[in-house]
Amino acid sequence: MMDYHLLNVDVPATEALQHVRAPLLLCALVNIGATAGLTSVCLTSFLAKLRLFRALVRGGLTFPALSRVHLRFKAAKMMYTGEIENGQMHGRGCLIYPNKEKYEGDWVYGKRHGHGTYTYADGSKYDGEWVEDKVHGKGTCYYASGNRYTGDWTFGRINGRGTLEYADGDRYDGEWKDGRMHGKGLYYYSNGDRYDGEWKDDKRHGKGTVTYAGPDGSVSEKFDGDWVEGRMQGWGKYYYADGGVYEGEWQDGKMHGKGTYIFPNGNKYEGEWFDDVKQGYGVLTYVNGERYEGYWLDDKAHGTGTLTYLQGDRYTGEWYQGKKHGRGTLAYSNKDTYEGEWRNDSATGRGVLEYANGCRYEGDWLDDRRHGEGQLLLPDGSSYEGGWVNGKKEGRARIILKCGAVFVGNWKDNHICGEGEFRLSENCDLSNPDY
Repeated sequence: MMDYHLLNVDVPATEALQHVRAPLLLCALVNIGATAGLTSVCLTSFLAKLRLFRALVRGGLTFPALSRVHLRFKAAKMMYTGEIENGQMHGRGCLIYPNKEKYEGDWVYGKRHGHGTYTYADGSKYDGEWVEDKVHGKGTCYYASGNRYTGDWTFGRINGRGTLEYADGDRYDGEWKDGRMHGKGLYYYSNGDRYDGEWKDDKRHGKGTVTYAGPDGSVSEKFDGDWVEGRMQGWGKYYYADGGVYEGEWQDGKMHGKGTYIFPNGNKYEGEWFDDVKQGYGVLTYVNGERYEGYWLDDKAHGTGTLTYLQGDRYTGEWYQGKKHGRGTLAYSNKDTYEGEWRNDSATGRGVLEYANGCRYEGDWLDDRRHGEGQLLLPDGSSYEGGWVNGKKEGRARIILKCGAVFVGNWKDNHICGEGEFRLSENCDLSNPDY
């Protein structure tokens, strides 16, 4: 800042000019010398200056005659051009600083006050109101970067309402606190995106709506909800470009907690989320009427759950990465019921199939077919116990008829193959066609 002590001399009346202090006299005489008709010879000695100055005062030179002078501060390398009063910069004037920065505008007793323009060394410029030597009120700042702010200032800082236009085409219009976007404001992005809502310390914070522009400039995606430090967090609703809609809880910009997602094809998931994927407990209802209710992991059915199929079949049991896996029960719409082991979405391992007609198979399964060793019981009490391959009787087996007769032999492709042993019981009547 300038060295004001050269100007702080109290000379309120004409008589006082005869007793002015030497520093002010020196500055004044140097600058008004040409106007007063002084020569360089007259200014060679301070005594000559002093005598001449007093003579000029006696001849009618008054203080108002010094109201517009050029004060050159040679030691500080500053220059002021403009009006002064009582020995201080007062009125309109221009002050050039040692670093070549410049203020041009209103002064009140040595302080920038009123309307003025300050040009910085880097090319930035402020044009607006000043109070007590500080930027205060309404004003516009043109930054060297090409940005421009127009609006309210409070003692040197951006505070209140204002608009910041960026060199890249972005624009913010809203409330400010200590030079940061703070409060309610609208931010326009050069690519067509827009945020309208609350801010804190230059970040989206509170309630707000962001719209993302598509290639044609229309709104492609939209989020309306809560923000924390620039991220979607809390409760909000997001409209996706593909037509999907999510409404629920958010954390760190991701679907997290409880929420509902409606897919573009009409499917709907209601439940828990973790980092943008279905995880925890939830219900997925398909547009065709199917429904899964249970646990999820990484966007897939995982753990225990129930899937109800369109045709009425229903599976209840364990799941692994989206497939029936572990132990479970499948109840068919025709009243058949399978209970047992599953692997990779099919009955595989040990299991029991109860048929609606009263038949019952208990044994090994592979890919939804009887395969391995198993027993088939018929409603009349007869049974087949032996080998199975791809759903057909094959290998060594024993048949027990309802009368108690037993046949032991080999089977191939559901038919007896080769020799076998047949043992009759006392209750058998071979003439009965049912045998």
